Amino acid sequence: MFGFRTTITLAVMAFVAALAALLILIQTRTFNLTTEQAASAYMDAASAKSFGRLQSQVAEIVTLVRVLSASPNLADSDQRTETGRGMALLKAALHALPQMDSVYVGYDNGSWLQVRNLEQVNNEQRERLRASPEAAFNIHLIRPTPTGALPLRRIFQDRLGDLLEQIDLWKYGYDARQRSWYRDTMRAGQLLISSPYLSFTMATPVITVSAPLRGTASGVIAADLKLDSFSDFVNAQRPGARGIALIFDLAGELIAHPELKQLVANAMTHPSDPRLPNVRELDRGLVATVLKGWDGGDRYEGSVRDEDGTKYLYRLKHFSLDAEMGGYTLLLAAQDDFIPDIQRSHFIATILALISGVAFIPAVWFFGSRMSRSLKEITVEAGKLQTMAAPNPLPVASYIKEIQELGITLNLAQRAIWSFAHFVPKEIVRGLLDKSISTDLGGIRQEITIVFTDVRGFTTIAESADPDVLMRQTSRYFTALTEAFLAEGGTVDKFIGDAVMVFWNAPHRQSDHVARACRAVLSARKANEQLNKQFEAEGLPPFITRFGIHVAEAVVGNLGSDERMEYTALGTAVNLTSRLEGLNKQYGTTILVSEQVYSRAQGSFAFRSIDTVVAKGMTTETRVYELAEALP
Repeated sequence: MFGFRTTITLAVMAFVAALAALLILIQTRTFNLTTEQAASAYMDAASAKSFGRLQSQVAEIVTLVRVLSASPNLADSDQRTETGRGMALLKAALHALPQMDSVYVGYDNGSWLQVRNLEQVNNEQRERLRASPEAAFNIHLIRPTPTGALPLRRIFQDRLGDLLEQIDLWKYGYDARQRSWYRDTMRAGQLLISSPYLSFTMATPVITVSAPLRGTASGVIAADLKLDSFSDFVNAQRPGARGIALIFDLAGELIAHPELKQLVANAMTHPSDPRLPNVRELDRGLVATVLKGWDGGDRYEGSVRDEDGTKYLYRLKHFSLDAEMGGYTLLLAAQDDFIPDIQRSHFIATILALISGVAFIPAVWFFGSRMSRSLKEITVEAGKLQTMAAPNPLPVASYIKEIQELGITLNLAQRAIWSFAHFVPKEIVRGLLDKSISTDLGGIRQEITIVFTDVRGFTTIAESADPDVLMRQTSRYFTALTEAFLAEGGTVDKFIGDAVMVFWNAPHRQSDHVARACRAVLSARKANEQLNKQFEAEGLPPFITRFGIHVAEAVVGNLGSDERMEYTALGTAVNLTSRLEGLNKQYGTTILVSEQVYSRAQGSFAFRSIDTVVAKGMTTETRVYELAEALP
């Protein structure tokens, strides 16, 4: 076995060792900074990718709308039909840009033609349109009558353009000239990109690109960009496993959000005012926390912690699609999500530095790999200390003396804590480890529910039983009762001969501690009955258990000396519980509770009134009840 310093000295030259140590020191000191930089770089990339996707999709539609606005098939006449040359052009446009929801053109005489590619919609959206599964295109056509009426013809066609269904709605009342996309475009006299809004027909967020026709006919050509799939794309770019990515426009309307579909569904419950959910309506969570500190500037970044204390880095940036249309991207990244990547980078960089300097010494890789594996195994074993899991039979082994000693020491510590948890309640051990329970002598007054148990005639059973057999039988008995108590969060304080003392609401608060104790005792009684059947089948005497339950204030804390102490409860409440258990013998019952327990639990459990007594050692009367069963 070699010492660590000796191993390094024999494996590498002094210069390489010093350089490696310096690199490790620098990387260790810059670990947090590197993590933040990695998260920041990821957020920049995610933001750029999301914005780039939106910009490219909008730019493609802008180009298409510009071309269509000058097409003679659309701009030279306001007389439109479902079989005209413009129809094939609009269908081709939808095939070319599947991100579009529909393409439509409105004319100054009231004519309106819309084409929607149904192969790009989901089943839910198809149902909203009442389109059959075979329908590939949905066409809306309005041709004004001589009287000025605007009847609508709704047409569904298959992939070949053959008619599947046609509906004529003579009083539909849709006038494209009154729609904002038409009026705003005609007023501006140029191409416009709208703010995101909620399409009621499709129940999905869209952006409309519109432009005035450049031909003989007066009107507006427009196309809608669907944002539902774009929101899924943005969510996929979130930084890290727990990252959050969202986009909203200048008015706060959400364009992309991890739960956009649900938020849109909620918005659609108000059909009189369907609109996109607003980011300012998010009143909880990390996003709301970040936005509360935002002053409305073009860039806002920093860090915030969630309810669990996890640190999140956030970055809010402004973007612009044109002079009118813009918005903000907001990304949040959990710093811990990037630590593994940095650790891997740190490890790889160290290995490469060593290999490049000492490639002629093969043993460097061997020793480094073995040492790294041993340290990782020790880290895994160290994690078991908090869970008090059973230790491995053998400690982590290593050729490095110090690591070997560390593995042995850690294994001994695991065994000590694991064994300690078998003599002291695990909640107490866990509290001592995380320092939620003090190791100082003394206690505090607090309300607890106490349970005492005792085996009827145990002394007689013990006198005639073989000690070894009795020890195993008693251990089985205690195991069954303890499992029932622990299942309800009880703290098993001590075993006193054949008796058990358990209490609730300490060391950790439990608002329903009285009900927990009652359920635990009923479960313990049932487990005891089943265990007695096994005892009788094995020729062993049954253990008939009696229980006492009481709730009151007691002093709970550490009792003993500086050298040896135990976490327990003291006071009149403990004594009265013991007396209640003993009164079972007098009344022929198995579970007796105090009036305080009865008054707190009578709504959930069935009780039978027994008597009013002055318990041994007490000066005041108390009413006692028998706990029968839990109410359904």
